[in-house]
Amino acid sequence: MEDNALLRDFLALSEPLTWGVLIVLGACFYLLWLLQKKNFGFSARMFVALFMGIMLGFALQSIAGYPQQDEMKHIAWFAEVKVWLGFFGKAFVHFIKMLVIPIILFSMIRVILNIDNGINLKALLSRSIFWLLFTTAIAASVGIFLAVTFGLGENFSAYVGDKQIREVKTFTDVLLGLIPGNPIAAMSNENIVGVVILTFFIGFGARSIAKKKEFEGISKTFSDVIEAGYQIVMLMTLFVIRFMPYAVVCLMANTLVSNGFGAIKDAALFVGLVYLAMVIMLGVHLLLITLHGLNPWIYFRKCLDAWMLAFTSRSSVAMLPLSISTLTQKLGVNPTTANFTASLGSTVGLNGCAGYFPAMTAVFIANLLHVPVDFSFMAMVVVVAVLGSLGIAGIPGVATMAASIMLTGIGFGGHFGLLAIVLAIDPILDMARTMSNVSGAMTSAVCTDKELGTLNKKTYNV
Repeated sequence: MEDNALLRDFLALSEPLTWGVLIVLGACFYLLWLLQKKNFGFSARMFVALFMGIMLGFALQSIAGYPQQDEMKHIAWFAEVKVWLGFFGKAFVHFIKMLVIPIILFSMIRVILNIDNGINLKALLSRSIFWLLFTTAIAASVGIFLAVTFGLGENFSAYVGDKQIREVKTFTDVLLGLIPGNPIAAMSNENIVGVVILTFFIGFGARSIAKKKEFEGISKTFSDVIEAGYQIVMLMTLFVIRFMPYAVVCLMANTLVSNGFGAIKDAALFVGLVYLAMVIMLGVHLLLITLHGLNPWIYFRKCLDAWMLAFTSRSSVAMLPLSISTLTQKLGVNPTTANFTASLGSTVGLNGCAGYFPAMTAVFIANLLHVPVDFSFMAMVVVVAVLGSLGIAGIPGVATMAASIMLTGIGFGGHFGLLAIVLAIDPILDMARTMSNVSGAMTSAVCTDKELGTLNKKTYNV
């Protein structure tokens, strides 16, 4: 009895099917390892991993009889498999997130210490913010267009659940919250904007004392420490990224296993429109790259690995190390622009979470309540989406917060419960949203660097 309790409650290994699934998972890992040994490209291994994850997820759902959400916990082996898939997938994401704050601290300070005097910081700031917010405004417009065109919510049965609206602070309160009054708290809460502000103060403080002869030795020591820390963190990042294909198998399978297909079917139109918006925004990003005189196919090919991890990991912040690495090493973006814009873009101007998703929720609720969706309503939605994309920076549950801000901003705050059926399948939606978030931030970085004249075209075109 005690042994069974140990296997069931602590190890989650009490069912034969659980062991069978872990053996299959091990076989998938072994195949990926063989592909790596045979020098298959990283992108090819990522596609194989994504396919494995999808097939494994559907197979597990089929064996379990496609259970509903409330039935899953009563199928012992199914619940245990979810635990182990979640463990492997989340372990990788946690390792990546472990590197986020060190990367920002060392890379941003290093960039400021070594910044080229020819770089206009004012232009960098203004252009980065412009492209982040501009793409978010386009995303919100795309969300409105799709929701109105397909009548999202018009033929939907009102489903009122127990989902409560999140507390929405005033815009000024949220902006004040970004100032890192407690730097340690800012780091633990993933307040990326707050951490960036802190690094700016440290970096410019270090540059100031470097100009004084009496601090020359101290300044050199500090610069060497930052350089050593940066190189160490980069090596750690490259090591962790090697395991990305293995994580993708588990992340993809766990997403399909954790969400009953019944719930997905109930909100199929919403899911379809979110994914259609994701595809359209990728097209918009490629168009912006083309308008800046760059080859969009090269951009697509070099960003594909980062987009795939964003799709499966569902974390814009966790993607930051890979985004910066891709921008600097593959796309030739200046480290100053890459670190600043990508860091800012991980929490500000999120094309998916703050763009088309809250815009769709606004039209969805309006149609449920039979409120006319006219031009003034659409314009208000876009404005609230853009302002909200600033206000949600560094706040956990970004998409839910963005939806709360949107509904409150247009006067629908009391009807947040109508989104319960949509929030029930949020992980499925979050995959598309995160991919759009990361793509938008990377596109903004490339556009900004091209306009500043610091993009290395030779590296980009390789």
